[in-house]
Amino acid sequence: MAGVLIRMKLAVIRNSMTGSRAAWMLIGAVFGLLLAAATVWLTFLDLSGERVLGDLLACVFLMWTLGWLIGPVWGGSAVLRADHFTLLPVPRRKLALGLLGAAFVGITTAVTALGFAALVTYGARQGLAAALVAVPSAVLQLVFVVLLSRVAYALFGMVAASRVGAAITGLLFAAMLVLVQSGWMIAVAIRYSDILDTGFSATTSGTLRAIPSSWGIVAVDAAARGDWLLAGAAPVGLVVLCGLLLLAWSRELDTSRRARVTIGGSAGQAPRASGLFRGPTGAVVGKELRTWRRDPLRITTATVPVFWALGTVLLPLTFDSRILLPWAGPALALFAITSAGNLYSQDGTALWQTLTVGAERPDVRGRQWAYLIVFAPLALLLSVGFTWWSGYTWAWPWVAASVPALLGGGAGLVVYASVFAMVPGPDAHQRPSNPLERADTTGQSHVLFWVGLLPAVPPLAVVYLGPRLDQPWLSWAGLPVGVAIGALAGRLLGASAVRRLAAEGPDMLHTMRTGRPAVAPAAADPAQARKDGWIAGLCWSFGAILLIPQGILPLVFMLTGVEAKSWFLALYVPERFSVPVAVVSVLGGIALFAKAIMVQVNGRAGGSQGGPAPAVDRDLESV
Repeated sequence: MAGVLIRMKLAVIRNSMTGSRAAWMLIGAVFGLLLAAATVWLTFLDLSGERVLGDLLACVFLMWTLGWLIGPVWGGSAVLRADHFTLLPVPRRKLALGLLGAAFVGITTAVTALGFAALVTYGARQGLAAALVAVPSAVLQLVFVVLLSRVAYALFGMVAASRVGAAITGLLFAAMLVLVQSGWMIAVAIRYSDILDTGFSATTSGTLRAIPSSWGIVAVDAAARGDWLLAGAAPVGLVVLCGLLLLAWSRELDTSRRARVTIGGSAGQAPRASGLFRGPTGAVVGKELRTWRRDPLRITTATVPVFWALGTVLLPLTFDSRILLPWAGPALALFAITSAGNLYSQDGTALWQTLTVGAERPDVRGRQWAYLIVFAPLALLLSVGFTWWSGYTWAWPWVAASVPALLGGGAGLVVYASVFAMVPGPDAHQRPSNPLERADTTGQSHVLFWVGLLPAVPPLAVVYLGPRLDQPWLSWAGLPVGVAIGALAGRLLGASAVRRLAAEGPDMLHTMRTGRPAVAPAAADPAQARKDGWIAGLCWSFGAILLIPQGILPLVFMLTGVEAKSWFLALYVPERFSVPVAVVSVLGGIALFAKAIMVQVNGRAGGSQGGPAPAVDRDLESV
């Protein structure tokens, strides 16, 4: 069974590694190998004691385990899913063992195995007996995280179908994003603390070692000091835990497909038709607000920006820095654009209702107003509260200028992107039982994050000129400029979305129904398409690295006097070259982003030269 499933998985991976997907997989593998190598390198450090090294290794293993635990939230379902084999007369226990065997064939498992090899090198430092105990313990740790991931994915699928679960999913997703983008701050905090000299407190150390992710370390340490009872009990505990997880997973595989969650509505209550909810646009506002409140996918969309903003600005507190606190509101307003940039796809083929009554304009405007009602109060509240908490009085004009521009620009960008760059996903009434399976908006989100910054540039430039020209009133002039830019951007982008929706609505509906564009792409060269995908994926990844951690962050650190160097190249070169290196990195990142956009635009332009799809596929009556 396992052999058949492994061959199936390899075939699926081989055929799916095309274009940008292959590039993303390669980039992920490279970063994973770097992290695994860093984990092994940690065990060769000459610290003040083995206890300190064990504590640090326990922390790192906990991070690996958390990565496997919440990885499904990030990457979606496994290559082989249990529901693929629902109709086969295969015992669930046998199927679970087969799927478990197939789970060990993959890039992530290989990278994790290399990272857990650090347990062997850690044991080798303490003697032959400890090294021998480390080998089976490392294998059991690997089996444990793989099983934990499978069980967690099933649990997330059940939990995320409810509104509370959707909020928890948003929290986990945001935590993963913050760790990926700002995990270096934790390293800085450890570097500038006394942990490397004194280790963790006895309570923290004991808690860490009580977690199953550290039981391998417990076994190795026990073997090193001759405590063979504990050295044997810890691996046995992992075996028992793996057995329980396998049993739980087998029972979950035996569960029939769950019915979709039905969120209770306001039955019996007449819709409000006064004030903000008056007229066609008001009706759409009311419908959208109910959707933001009831649909689990929308709730996840709304909570991710909040948790991402809080995590991003609070993480520097680990090394006693409040520098990012004032930017909580702008961060929320910015990431809301990234999170909500695929609104029409979330509604699926319900678009036919808008198209058949010719309500494109009220639909777009209503969605914009609902977006502002959902995110604007939170952004304003975080802006005022966190700026006051930071104590940085200089930050008030900057925050006041950027928030309205980002909110207004965001209200325009989300509808513009939803219409012009819609990514089809599971239809709202046909979503799978696991709501984590949704449209892949990775590329769209990258673009929206950077484009979303543009509305804030003019008002921030006005604020910047205030102290430079010694005109304090000019700093506060950024506020009306931000309001004007936001209102203008929201109105113009919304009007453009209305025109596009009226002209191309049936084609959008076709794309959402079938998952493919209404205009049949021309027969493109497969080799060239794969090459373009690789180039775009590499440019997006390395462009982000050059622009943010190697360009903008070093410049911010130099301007604000932060002395943390971390992995910022510009802070390691001679001081006179620091600014030029950071500026070159920023320009290099922008150039790579431009290259990625050009590659994708040219690819779509080439594809658009084909003819229209058959008319029978474009009939609204077939919805």
